Amino acid sequence: MECPIPSEDGLNFICDYPEGDIRLSVDDWIDRDYDYFEFLTPDMRNSSLQLQGPCYPIIFPSVNVHWSCQFIARASNISLRHWQQMGGVTIEENILIDKTIHRAINSPSAVLKRYVADIGKAWPVLIVCGGILPLFLSVIWLLMIRHFVAGMTWITVILFNALIISVTMFYYAKAGWIGHDAISVVIDESDPYVNISGREINHIRAVAVLMTVVMIITFLSSIAIVRRILIATSVLKVASKVIGEVQALIVFPILPYSILAIFYMFWFSATLYLFSSGQIIRNDCNANCCSYDLKSNRVNCDSCCGYSIHYTPHIGISILFHLFGCYWATQFIIACSSTVIAGSVASYYWARGEISEIPFLPVFSSMKRLLRYSIGSVALGSLVVSIVEWFRFILESLRRRLKLADTAPVSCMGKMMSSSSQCCLGCIDWTIKSVNRNAYIMIAITGKGFCKASAIATGLIMNNILRIGKVNVIGDVILFLGKLCVSLFCALFAFLMLDTHKYKSAHNRISSPLFPVQVCWGLGYIVATLFFAVVEMSIDTIILSFCQDAEEHQGTAQCAPPLLMETLDGEGETQRLTQGS
Repeated sequence: MECPIPSEDGLNFICDYPEGDIRLSVDDWIDRDYDYFEFLTPDMRNSSLQLQGPCYPIIFPSVNVHWSCQFIARASNISLRHWQQMGGVTIEENILIDKTIHRAINSPSAVLKRYVADIGKAWPVLIVCGGILPLFLSVIWLLMIRHFVAGMTWITVILFNALIISVTMFYYAKAGWIGHDAISVVIDESDPYVNISGREINHIRAVAVLMTVVMIITFLSSIAIVRRILIATSVLKVASKVIGEVQALIVFPILPYSILAIFYMFWFSATLYLFSSGQIIRNDCNANCCSYDLKSNRVNCDSCCGYSIHYTPHIGISILFHLFGCYWATQFIIACSSTVIAGSVASYYWARGEISEIPFLPVFSSMKRLLRYSIGSVALGSLVVSIVEWFRFILESLRRRLKLADTAPVSCMGKMMSSSSQCCLGCIDWTIKSVNRNAYIMIAITGKGFCKASAIATGLIMNNILRIGKVNVIGDVILFLGKLCVSLFCALFAFLMLDTHKYKSAHNRISSPLFPVQVCWGLGYIVATLFFAVVEMSIDTIILSFCQDAEEHQGTAQCAPPLLMETLDGEGETQRLTQGS
């Protein structure tokens, strides 16, 4: 039941199951700590002294490594001396079993397998902390921004700092820098002679250092924006007013959230079929490759080079199309959601807020307009983003392949050109995404096609760049902190769930909480992004509607509610900021 250790004053044995000439019950065998050497016949004793069983000397200490007892290097001098006096065969002390096990434990493939196994064992944590909890917290945040907007900005900043400090402290605890709860792939007591630890501890220490840097930067940044929080409060008041009037917007993100969840289930199923549909071909054995064949009970040098999966061109093209289709479908669903939200908010703005008695009608009307008039424009916009992103992915893959193939050192000019190209592609990708986002808003407002709506949105932004910059920057920062609050709370709750006895013992024991926590963090951020898009799109739609309204009425918005006029023109900037029109 526990890994054997040498005796401090003699020599103990571990014996096989009592059978044959051994007249000993299994219960007695267990009570005697599996040692019945004194009951052996002369032939059995001589066989045991030759290390051929049924009893084996306990000379080297061992530790429990993934439910198997593995030797560590240093032998017990007392037990070894007794073994030699009994006439046992010579045992080399410089065994390398522990080092071999150590290398096997720390190999990248073994670490990756343990991480994947951690995800499989912690699937209830992923469902709770990556799906249910962020959905609940996002709805709560939207309700609070609706009823308690004045204090939500301050609460968000304070809560964000508290959560990031808490998550960082958990990383410190699992890294062994705080308390005595460090992770280890070695189960039971640590090796007293050799420190057998996996790469997981190094990974989590690296993340702890990174989190420390992020914590310091975010804490200083939150102090720096304190003076600007009042501006964000004014902006969020406008968005909360709209959400309060069009109350269906609070629960609307559940629809795209559910559609994406169902789509990903089918997509992952199809992915498994595609990647498993290749031909299995045995590798060529060009080098000396021998292994012990358990069936033939001999060394075999003919078929030990392994197998690989070969994909035909049709399957390869299908896999590429499948990956591209996933990104396009994701962008399309998000674009449809953004357009519906923009249409609902635009209905509120251009109706001068006279829809408070029928709060669900604007959302249904916006969905109807999308499906009837604008579905092609949204599909085109999401396709443009997908093509640019895919082109960027292909170029990055080619750059990495060329870098691996070229053994010559890269010059400074080459590094500069490579960095510049990546930066340019990133800027193009960000610009297209921003243009598309504003184009969806103008599609919902004007009903124009994608290209025409993009041109109108770009013109409005260029003519009102100061107003949009003033209103959006701090508001986006607060919303970003809100998303991080939701995702950090999910990560913190995942740490707490994984710290229970269920995931620290038996076969559900995880090697490291790093991957499950990171996955919960990412899923929480994605879910929060879907819900917080309501506020973001509300702000952007109101601003562009205000700019469009002002441009159509010679610089004076006619449909803007008083609260919006107070926020955007509180300093008398209407004429100055719209003079470019």
